[in-house]
Amino acid sequence: MRRAVIALLGLAAAAALPPLAAEDAVDPMGPNGACYVCHMTFVREELSKAHLARKVTCVKCHGLSAGHANDEDIGATLPDRSFAREQVNAMCRKCHKRHRAAPEDIAARAIERELTVTPVVCTDCHGTHRIEGAPSPDA
Repeated sequence: MRRAVIALLGLAAAAALPPLAAEDAVDPMGPNGACYVCHMTFVREELSKAHLARKVTCVKCHGLSAGHANDEDIGATLPDRSFAREQVNAMCRKCHKRHRAAPEDIAARAIERELTVTPVVCTDCHGTHRIEGAPSPDA
């Protein structure tokens, strides 16, 4: 029942968004379709779109994550693989061996300009690709 309500909320949220351009259209039954049921925001997230265009799906980085996908207690079961901030760069470098500038130089410049927190990670510049937690009641 909860999953049906979540799916309906996701569909309602998607319906409220402006339509995608034809080149940005995502097949809801495509390789990331099961993930988009709950993670609708990733349909438009640049990092997700860029990887999907190269046929790199959610499963490539996060594993099949069947327990996560079938968990009706939203968020209680983590994906098979998730990454703490300090693990992001190592994960990205598994496929992205090179960068136009040395990541450490980019990190040093960002810190010098006070543009980010440390440690600087790939997703500070290349899409956030994360689920934001609910705001605390004190906020």
